[in-house]
Amino acid sequence: MGKIKQIGKVTFIGGGAMGEAILKGILGAALTDKKAITVSDPSASRREYLTKIYGVNTASDNATAVQAADVIILAVKPQMAAVAITADMVEAIGEKAIIISIMGSVDLDMLHKLVPGHAIVRVMPNTPLAVGAGMTAIAPDKKATKAAVEAAKAIFGSCGEVVEVAESAMEAITAISGCGPGYVFVLIDALADAGVNAGLPRDLAIHLAAQTFAGSGKMAVETGIHPAQLRDKVTSPGGTTIAGIHALELHGVRAAMYDAVNAVLERSAALKGK
Repeated sequence: MGKIKQIGKVTFIGGGAMGEAILKGILGAALTDKKAITVSDPSASRREYLTKIYGVNTASDNATAVQAADVIILAVKPQMAAVAITADMVEAIGEKAIIISIMGSVDLDMLHKLVPGHAIVRVMPNTPLAVGAGMTAIAPDKKATKAAVEAAKAIFGSCGEVVEVAESAMEAITAISGCGPGYVFVLIDALADAGVNAGLPRDLAIHLAAQTFAGSGKMAVETGIHPAQLRDKVTSPGGTTIAGIHALELHGVRAAMYDAVNAVLERSAALKGK
């Protein structure tokens, strides 16, 4: 029962894919009871689905949903923030409520304008959260209590890895781990296509490529060995792997990663009008 008291009553503003992934993590880790969770979403079919599958409470009115909540997770798309977070909702938030935002491009300054007077923990998760393998960075503001930070770590730790960072790192983190799954999926697809070209069945090629990425990432994380050293362990002089790596270098795969991250940073700045 101690864990249930850890985060208390939870309200999600937004019940989309990311919200659902976080919800699954919370319930899987028994951080609170399903009857202590409310998901507010404008879609009646979505509310019906979440109640049926998870047994949680749902609501269509955000102001009603946040009343008495100990933790409020802002899980709407950034462009919907001003619509979803109304003055009525803000007024209904309890003074001691912990506010967590997963709205990617909405920084703490913007969040303080949306939810004035409240401490906020800004969070950048990624989509592997849905399978318990997320990478989440959290950046609490100066008002956030230790309890608020621990609650955020518990919630996102229930569906992957968590690191606490200064907010100044959030844009770069978004470009690496927030958008990173998209880059990896492109590479998995490309490697699988190469396998098909080499004569493998499509399903097998995808499985081989995806598991190779998954296993290699796990190896890098769990061993703590620098990726270059791990690469060297599978690269024999004059062998096949170095021939493949040479081809990757010739086609600028390493430079493409630099460009992808820079493109995200530039786009993010443009969306903020900077």
